[in-house]
Amino acid sequence: MKTIQLILFFSLFISLTNYSSASKTNQIKIEKANLEEDKKAQFPGGKEKMNEWIKDNLRTPKENIRYGIVRIEFTVKKNGRCTNYTIKKGLNEDMDFSAVECLQGMPIWEPAIKDGKKVNSIVVIPVKFSGE
Repeated sequence: MKTIQLILFFSLFISLTNYSSASKTNQIKIEKANLEEDKKAQFPGGKEKMNEWIKDNLRTPKENIRYGIVRIEFTVKKNGRCTNYTIKKGLNEDMDFSAVECLQGMPIWEPAIKDGKKVNSIVVIPVKFSGE
């Protein structure tokens, strides 16, 4: 009798353990599906359009010219407006100013979405100065 009880106990234990594992797997799949709905903030039309826009609107200072990249961090607000520009890596004062001035003129972005809601997000953009 005790043998039968032990067998039933272990059978019940194993089936509950398998159910628990399957339940956790389903939860992980649901969480991944929610993450896929989340979206980073982006320039209207995507990265290629943003690069074209920067190339068309960036003014290279006539004096104190250097070639390189200025990295600028800014916040894209829930309404798509860009604010709080910070130079993360600069070249010199004139080039940095020109890069920030260019980005300040950008159109309204598509804001980031998290859990189905628009949220503020931080973006870092490299602005390239070249001889072209």
